[in-house]
Amino acid sequence: RLEGCSRHASVHAAGVVISPTPLHELVPVYKSAKDEITTQYAMSDLEKTGMLKMDFLALTTLTIISDCLNTIERETGERLDMSKIPLEDAGALKVFVDGRTEGVFQFESSGMREICRKLKPEGIDDLAALNALYRPGPIDSGMVDDFIDRRHGRKKVTFDFPALEDILGPTLGIVVFQEQVMALFQRLAGYSLGEADIVRRIMGKKKRDELDKHKKRFLDEGEARGNNRAKLEKLWQMLEGFADYAFNKSHSVAYALLAYQTAYLKAHYPTHFWAAVLSNELDNTDKVARYIGEARSAGIRVLPPDVNISTDLFTPRGNTIRFGLAAIKGLGQSAVGAIVDARNATGPFRSIHDFCERVDSRAVNRRILECLIKSGAFDSLGARRRQLFDVIDAAIESGARAQRDRATGQVGLFAVMDGSSHAAEVRLPDVDEWTQRELLTGEKETLGFYITGHPLAHHKEALAEFASAYVDALGSATAGETVRVGGLIADLAVRNTKKGDRFALFQLEDASGSVKVVCWPETFGKSARWIANEAAVLVCGRLERTDDGATSIIADEVVLLENLREREARSIVICAPTSALTVDRVRKLHEILDRSRGECDVEFALELPDRTVARVKPNDFVRVAVTPELTQRLHDLCPEASVRINVSRRLMTLAPQASAAPWQR
Repeated sequence: RLEGCSRHASVHAAGVVISPTPLHELVPVYKSAKDEITTQYAMSDLEKTGMLKMDFLALTTLTIISDCLNTIERETGERLDMSKIPLEDAGALKVFVDGRTEGVFQFESSGMREICRKLKPEGIDDLAALNALYRPGPIDSGMVDDFIDRRHGRKKVTFDFPALEDILGPTLGIVVFQEQVMALFQRLAGYSLGEADIVRRIMGKKKRDELDKHKKRFLDEGEARGNNRAKLEKLWQMLEGFADYAFNKSHSVAYALLAYQTAYLKAHYPTHFWAAVLSNELDNTDKVARYIGEARSAGIRVLPPDVNISTDLFTPRGNTIRFGLAAIKGLGQSAVGAIVDARNATGPFRSIHDFCERVDSRAVNRRILECLIKSGAFDSLGARRRQLFDVIDAAIESGARAQRDRATGQVGLFAVMDGSSHAAEVRLPDVDEWTQRELLTGEKETLGFYITGHPLAHHKEALAEFASAYVDALGSATAGETVRVGGLIADLAVRNTKKGDRFALFQLEDASGSVKVVCWPETFGKSARWIANEAAVLVCGRLERTDDGATSIIADEVVLLENLREREARSIVICAPTSALTVDRVRKLHEILDRSRGECDVEFALELPDRTVARVKPNDFVRVAVTPELTQRLHDLCPEASVRINVSRRLMTLAPQASAAPWQR
């Protein structure tokens, strides 16, 4: 009795039904719990009544383009008309050719970037084809590789039916779009345009049983028109496979045009483009961090938020992007609005006390002030963050008192005389600034990432020597590949297996992104003492990728980055010109090495006057412990000398895949 009954009423997210008369006169209607008026007929039944059903997709990309155009006009006075931009612009196409499509509509995934680099698109047609082909069906069947090989002449483009050359020529002999199928049925089997459209709809809805009904007619009619039946059979088999991933060209070209427009803005107005992208991803910390890294790699400076400059969103100015106040964690829209209103009303803020006197105290509390200070939004006022943090309570109290006085008409003598507040002159406590680590931790807490620096910058030499990739390069790595990635541990969770053994899950973060790491009991047992949140580590392990493309690392080893080069050292080579080694320096050098006894061999590479190098190894008893202090003392003694550390083969040097460290980008 239950079989075939309606289980529940649901609403299509973007579906709109259009009729020539009031809807209730033609079909039964229903009002949802949210007061949405919908039809009671299901989608397929509704179409049979003759109703026009449209899907109106809301795309963030359209907002990004609009925001970008508005900021361009506001800063430069230029009103760009996207309908008139050239469709073969070299700069825009280079974005696709180089695979630098982060932030570009429909082309952001690592797989799509790789295909773009292989194909090297030359125009909208290529982008439309990639849009249609980049799906599991064509990828798994090898169609994408076949398309690329034909484009570059590695495979010959052939046509079983010469009459189809004008139809399949633009896609190199491969059926890519539903519209091509319509043309095939018309050209080979005499279908009318309406009948061919029915075939297109059947393929689009993946109705294989209905498609089979057309097979006999297609073969018979095609043969009657003088076409080889065996070739028609071959073509039909290909069309049956195509039905699983049929894509219509009108949709694909529309998306390709949007992708091209975003790439054009990215190529020619990068600051405005990235500001618009960041503003539309305010609530997605991971994407904001990744996009800021991409903006920096393009030479754009991303500046911290500033109470005297920032608006609610990311703001482009010259070759910089100013962080938006609304992107600071803990700041609601009411607080941001109150800050901007007060600044617009009476000018820039002069101090934290002046800020508290002028910004509506109902919108700004202690927690919000803490977030503003930690994020660096008050840095332009000239005070240290710790100084400001220590006077929050006093500033709030004096600000509330001043606002109460204004409300009751009690204004101080000096304010009456010069019309201003003297809050800016309040003395701040003379205290040292927070440590660099504390400053960066505050930024990570309030912004979701580090903006004025990065803790990993302290370990840049170790990462350059031992890491094989940064996080953003893992998307193009091969599953099963052994990788070495350095980063900070975050979101650590220690759990027990069914046997009771402990293992760990955490996110490994560098400035380019984060990746999930799994430490099974054996690895966790060896490394547990330094696996902790915020620890800077090097993870060595096997790359894994799920069916949906998510990447993770199964760790074989986790080691601390702190003094990694020194801990893994097996020998050091002191390189110096002989002219720099005076008798006094040699004596002091002997004393330094003697006070640094350890297990590492010492060798000298001496540059002789004739530019040749002599390698000299002292007696075996000269063995040292390699420490940062030792290398610093050697440098202080002889600035002309350099020290090279040879490490164990267990952590052999691998050149990083990225061109520059994420914190430098």
